[in-house]
Amino acid sequence: MLPQIDSIFVFNWEKLDHEHLLVEHSKLIGIYDEFDLLSLSIQEQIDFLDQHLETFSFFDEDEYLTKDLSKQTADLLWFQFYHDVLFELTHNEEAKQEMIDACRSYYKDNIKESEMIRKFENEYQSKEALRWYLKKSFLYKIIKKALKIKDFNQLYIFRYFMKDLRETFIREHQKMIQSGKEILLIYRGIKLTNDQIEKFKENEGKLVSINGFFRTNIHRSTAFNQAIKPSKQTHLISVLLEIQCDLKQLNNNIIAIDSVDFSEFSSEEQQEIFFDSNVTFRLKSMRMEEDMWFIEMIASNQGEIIKEKYIKDSHRQMEGLSMRILFGRLMCDMGQWNQSQQFFEHLLNNSNSNNEDIGKIEYSLGEVLQWKGEWSEARRYYDLAYERMMNIKPIRLKDSADILFNIEICRNMRKTSWLQTGEVNPGSNMLIVAILRSFGKIFDKQAKYDEALIFHQQALTMLEEYYQSPHIDIAVSLKYIGSILIHQKNYDKALDFCQRAISIYTRYYPNGHVYIASTLNYIGYILCFKGNYDEALKMYERALSMQQKYYPSGHVDIAFSLNEIGHVHYAQGKYNEALSYYEQVLEILQKYCFSGHDNIICTLNNIGYIKKKQGKYDEAVDFHQQALTMQEKFYPSYYANIANTLNYISNVLHCQAKYDEALYYCQRALTMQESYYPSGNVSTASSLNNIGNILCDQGKYNEAVDFLRQALSTVEKHSSHDHFSITFYMNNIGIILCKQEKYHEALDYHRRTLDMQEKYCPSCECEITNTLNYIGNVLIGQEKYDE
Repeated sequence: MLPQIDSIFVFNWEKLDHEHLLVEHSKLIGIYDEFDLLSLSIQEQIDFLDQHLETFSFFDEDEYLTKDLSKQTADLLWFQFYHDVLFELTHNEEAKQEMIDACRSYYKDNIKESEMIRKFENEYQSKEALRWYLKKSFLYKIIKKALKIKDFNQLYIFRYFMKDLRETFIREHQKMIQSGKEILLIYRGIKLTNDQIEKFKENEGKLVSINGFFRTNIHRSTAFNQAIKPSKQTHLISVLLEIQCDLKQLNNNIIAIDSVDFSEFSSEEQQEIFFDSNVTFRLKSMRMEEDMWFIEMIASNQGEIIKEKYIKDSHRQMEGLSMRILFGRLMCDMGQWNQSQQFFEHLLNNSNSNNEDIGKIEYSLGEVLQWKGEWSEARRYYDLAYERMMNIKPIRLKDSADILFNIEICRNMRKTSWLQTGEVNPGSNMLIVAILRSFGKIFDKQAKYDEALIFHQQALTMLEEYYQSPHIDIAVSLKYIGSILIHQKNYDKALDFCQRAISIYTRYYPNGHVYIASTLNYIGYILCFKGNYDEALKMYERALSMQQKYYPSGHVDIAFSLNEIGHVHYAQGKYNEALSYYEQVLEILQKYCFSGHDNIICTLNNIGYIKKKQGKYDEAVDFHQQALTMQEKFYPSYYANIANTLNYISNVLHCQAKYDEALYYCQRALTMQESYYPSGNVSTASSLNNIGNILCDQGKYNEAVDFLRQALSTVEKHSSHDHFSITFYMNNIGIILCKQEKYHEALDYHRRTLDMQEKYCPSCECEITNTLNYIGNVLIGQEKYDE
């Protein structure tokens, strides 16, 4: 059952017997034949979940405090920044009315909430913000949801109220400090799933942040009773959080208040301590007693320290970035591109024309649009930012160079007058190299490998001219080029570049390094493709050993090595072993990357591919559909990658003999590829081949051969060195011609294939064996039994 589904209710209007479903499905709350009872049960479950379920995020500060945080992302950083930014935004009647209008629109069909909104508009005073929030009406519901999913757009609409709420927290916190009240131990009873418990175990000793405001109780018995409250959902486990909190030692970095004076239902048992949403705890220990987990945490000011380091590291990349711009860039790095874009557009529209931040906002907008693949708009903002920076005296050379993120400027940079003057030091060349590499990486992500190769080759040429001898920077460029050549299936050339990179790396790092590990992974991939599985596995295991040495606490790079080992097992037909590795990869990526990261999408597709090989077609489609949904949400303009997933789905449907559906998906893929690559590209061959294979199984042999010949022609035109693909398509054509009893033509295709395999792929014994069998089948058709 999908993990995002928490509770299921059945409205049994036909009054049939479905009681057995309650035993079979743990998330089924109840079966109701009266609407009022159904409505009451849903509300009770909403209240239960609101009281018992929280969203936790974990952060290993020991790892991050030793590295540059400027491009790191974490929920902890988002919560450290967001209300500081909201606090700076406008707080006026216009902002209040914007919030009220949005609430009215949202609850236009809800009489009860509409009346509460009207009352708020007429009676609200800023000093009563917390009292209004604790009513659990429209304000509470919308804000809690926005914090849970980190929806800054929604919080921006509520900026008027959020600023009042923040000021209330600060005011009441100071009152509690001045009163001398000491809070030593507080509690919270919650429910967690097994998976969440395991996540806590994995992160013992690390920092914990909570997606929202956090309510606790000073009475252990009240929290304990809350934790053991019965639930119809058997998969939920009772948990008591025991939190140590010494406000005097936290230097106002942790804002906590006594909410008893603000709650409508206050009592001795409900003496609550309410933490602001940027609170950070350290997970001290866990223990199990009877049927309950006890988790000890300590309130910590490390969140503020990490935020300050993030700011400092970011300022090394670009000086003078304001808190607002930093937050917008953080959202971009987290993959929240639409929210980041809208936030920067708001900043731009509300900035004074003389504000020096405008150039940085325009530059940041360009970066967001670039990641979204909206290149023309990105170029427009980069041009505006560049012109603004060039007009500042003295010229801000580094910032200007960083802003030149577009093709034309990169190509002509060295011709501009300010780079030809004596004012520019030799380090400017390195800035140009960095920009060229950045473009290469972007085009690589967009699967535009020809363009990516051009930029990385330009960077390599400049580096070789600059250093005049082997250097670590040259090795980096060699590795980048090797990886692109792999994508282009130019394996021999790719191997040469990777081996040249390794030879330089080993001179600098004789005892191993993560750079060497990543290059070994590329070499392993090439060896695997060539059928040298044992040698490939040795490369991957060497890479993994190096990565585990340098990243003892885990790292996303380890996932890459595990992924490649999975590929070897897949190629050897060891599907269970491959699946085990891919599942490890997915777990690591989900821990270290944001939820829409393209590597997670790739891994979901890998798992889907394995499921297809195992004959688990429905599961395969489910994994590919998850990947497709994420691509359409996070990378809607990256048609090339979306087309690949559409083809994967088509292949599974083809295996299920759902020919019309399969044809629909691969035709969609082909349309996308032709739109994305107007001048043609080798990737369209896979879609053409898939269409041909489906038509063949439908008995439409002439049409099938036409599509397969188009596929072959495409590969020969755009990737003539890819002998593996060429021979694959030639054999496919021969197979269909044989079915049509066109034996002479079929034999010609298969013999040409055999010649090419023996010349270019002599170690691919399995493929050569298949071709010999195909030739044998044709000869049988011709009744040439002796041959």
